[in-house]
Amino acid sequence: MKRLIFFISPLLFLTEAVFFTTFRPVEQAIYFLILFLLTCLSAMILVERFVKRHDVIHRLNTIHPLIGIVMGTVVLAVLVGGLIWLAPSLTNPSLIGLLVIFLSMYSGILVLGFIISCFFEGITRQPKDQLIRPVFLFIGTGYLILTVFGILQLYRQTG
Repeated sequence: MKRLIFFISPLLFLTEAVFFTTFRPVEQAIYFLILFLLTCLSAMILVERFVKRHDVIHRLNTIHPLIGIVMGTVVLAVLVGGLIWLAPSLTNPSLIGLLVIFLSMYSGILVLGFIISCFFEGITRQPKDQLIRPVFLFIGTGYLILTVFGILQLYRQTG
């Protein structure tokens, strides 16, 4: 039950954005930082549970790291292209638009996790299913550092 609540928490946090339509840039950065970290941790729990129950990850372990990186990059490019194509309809703060943003963020994190795990597998020669936590912690920490530097830059510009 605790894992289910943690899995749904990013979606609940995202639905609150319908009520707040006027964010200042610093508030937006903090809001999306929290949303991204919740989504990243939720994706880590989902993948860990998926590894224990299904053998799809064991099949993904057989993919050569270079082929996995190329395949993941193509999927990520298609995902970004779809977001650019949907961008005009996602500017209005509606519940369906927020759900599309959430699902695209979730799938983007999963694809990025696959690309980075293929990269780490190529470096360390450990299978992908052992690299789940380090990869998602790497993604979350990297985004946290970039967002903090962005917030500091916003404060510096506003005086």
